[in-house]
Amino acid sequence: MGNHNVVSFVEYRKKMYLKDSIEVTINEFEKFTEFIESEKPVLSAKKGVPGRKDSFKLNGILSHKRNVSAPNYNQDQYPVIDLMFSLALAGRLYVRANDDRGKSVLLKTPVLESYRRLNPYEKYVYLLQTYWTKYDFDTNFSPWSIIDSLRNLLVSITGADAGQRIVKDDHNFTSKLYSVGAPVFHHLNFFGFGELELIDGAKGTYEDSIRAFIPNNFGIYTSQFLLWKAFLTLNSKNTNIFLTLYGKELKPGRDKNPFNIFKQMFPKNVNRTVVAESEFDRTGVYTFKVNFSKRIWRKISVSHKHSLHHLHMAIQEAFDFDDDHLYAFYVEGNRRTGKPIYCAEAEGEDVTAEETTIADLGLYKGQELLYLFDFGDELEFTVELLSIDKDLALPEKPVVVEAKGESPEQYPIWE
Repeated sequence: MGNHNVVSFVEYRKKMYLKDSIEVTINEFEKFTEFIESEKPVLSAKKGVPGRKDSFKLNGILSHKRNVSAPNYNQDQYPVIDLMFSLALAGRLYVRANDDRGKSVLLKTPVLESYRRLNPYEKYVYLLQTYWTKYDFDTNFSPWSIIDSLRNLLVSITGADAGQRIVKDDHNFTSKLYSVGAPVFHHLNFFGFGELELIDGAKGTYEDSIRAFIPNNFGIYTSQFLLWKAFLTLNSKNTNIFLTLYGKELKPGRDKNPFNIFKQMFPKNVNRTVVAESEFDRTGVYTFKVNFSKRIWRKISVSHKHSLHHLHMAIQEAFDFDDDHLYAFYVEGNRRTGKPIYCAEAEGEDVTAEETTIADLGLYKGQELLYLFDFGDELEFTVELLSIDKDLALPEKPVVVEAKGESPEQYPIWE
């Protein structure tokens, strides 16, 4: 991993104005947030993202736009929009929630307001840190091959001269990034690492769409930083493999506060980051509407101290079920897009429903959970947070406060 073309921070500051390098990124993300707040795009039921018309409209006002003439593409086919949407959710600047009309939208959180109080350098660091430490690389790309290719690309950039074209190599070190991993190039372009040369007419996922990447001085400096100081904070299960392979050359840092690492990018300009959600007051009485169907639902009030298991037991009792099967809650999404929290009997490796309090979820009014009971028959309930009341006395146990419809048969007899 030797490099003879390292660009130090001091040298970089002498070559160009640092603020100009990050300004496009900051302005682009601001356009995204302004669009979300002014247009209030409704999210699709299946994937929980803006539809084709909204994606097309947003694409038209961006600097990093895709050259399209009609709303024929889904959000994930606009790499930069898809990236900013992921950053907004992963950074908890927004959450998916239902508005007053019951439509799924992006709801801004207090984290967004604290982000807007940061200076441009701090905003850039927060966005890059969120991308590196929270973007779901393993789900969005083939974990090992893409992460390995990403590392090799950063090595290539740090060893390049500004303006030098980096093209597909003959040794398969970065080849996947030019086709299935092409969004990574668009991500680096968004973060100001350099420019892209695209291949016109590329269509299929496995067809090359990138002809070359042309790094600039800022991209060389930042690639060097990610490789040598922050690489092992990358959000992938495979980064531990790199510790084994390159442990003598990489600084671990995985168990440290990522901000303490990333603020070293601009040591004289970055002192703050966003307010951590753990600092928000999550106390109160949470009232959920648990829907089996439009005509069959229960409203249940719980304390912030109650666990998801307590909520599970309350749902079982409210719908006259026997509590004789496993269950799971899916947070911020459906079974495809949400994060599952399983009951202890499911023997998962993550934190269980019994260990997770309502306050731990960090929910906002209008957000939904999916409750899945019985992994065989798969009975599904949507659980919408109607309110958080800090003035009511906390209930000792969950309480059903309103109900509609007869309880469904747990084991219907089909004739």
